[in-house]
Amino acid sequence: MTAQFIINSSLVFIGFILLGGAFYSIVSGLQFSKRMKVIAELHQNLAVGSEVMFSGGLTGVITDLDEEFCRIKLADKLVIRVSRYAITQIL
Repeated sequence: MTAQFIINSSLVFIGFILLGGAFYSIVSGLQFSKRMKVIAELHQNLAVGSEVMFSGGLTGVITDLDEEFCRIKLADKLVIRVSRYAITQIL
């Protein structure tokens, strides 16, 4: 094996790594933008009376809603105030 062959093989390998990294970046960027659209739509569809789930798995019903926060009734006499961005799903 000559030094030139080793250098050429290394350059081809580095090229494949760079091409794979570029492809991965494009695919993950598309998935991220799709997820952001879904989350934005979810936050626009929040309404008083909706049953929601938090990222931690708690569920409750929205009793009050404003631009940044909402009040969620988790149980009788238990109402909490959370950021509306903590909500991950409308049930």
